[in-house]
Amino acid sequence: MNVGQLIEDLVQAFVAFVSGAVTFASNFLTTLLSFNLSEIGNLLETLWAQVVDFSADFLGFVVVAAGVAAFAFYFGRNRIVPLVAALYASIPLFLLSPFDLTPYGGVIVQVAFWVLLVLLGMVAFSTLASFMASVSTGFVNVVVLSVATAGLVLAIAINVIPIQTFYTFSPATLALFDTPQGVYFWLIAPLAALFVFGRG
Repeated sequence: MNVGQLIEDLVQAFVAFVSGAVTFASNFLTTLLSFNLSEIGNLLETLWAQVVDFSADFLGFVVVAAGVAAFAFYFGRNRIVPLVAALYASIPLFLLSPFDLTPYGGVIVQVAFWVLLVLLGMVAFSTLASFMASVSTGFVNVVVLSVATAGLVLAIAINVIPIQTFYTFSPATLALFDTPQGVYFWLIAPLAALFVFGRG
């Protein structure tokens, strides 16, 4: 057998092997990258959707906190105490209410009934306003009290009022307000804020 021919055949076989290996590696790498990129894209889309959902919920939280702060500045900062007391009182009054409001308009009527309970509670607890010192209460104090009160409102909305029948909160928001630890924290937060900041 011609040695030159043998070497030529070996070189051709080696070239074919290398070419096949390169093609296989290229195909494998392309598949791997396309799979990972696709998975990463799906993950990023999911994360972005959760961020958008949580941002909408957070905006609602900010609006409620701003509303409480505006209420405190307009009617007097000592009016936060009756508001917090009314929010606490509204929980058992709403949950233990013997009235079935479902036939009269569903969730909207139930939310209106809860708001009515809060307003009546504020009137009943208005004398508690003297608990907070009449001296000037700092801006930071009002902000902290407003945030704690807004958290309590959101915790009540998620766990007491059937608001989730027409609005779906994001998983991140539910993790903060719909767990036993979260609910307990937001129930205590206004009390702690009043204890620390309520005396001016």
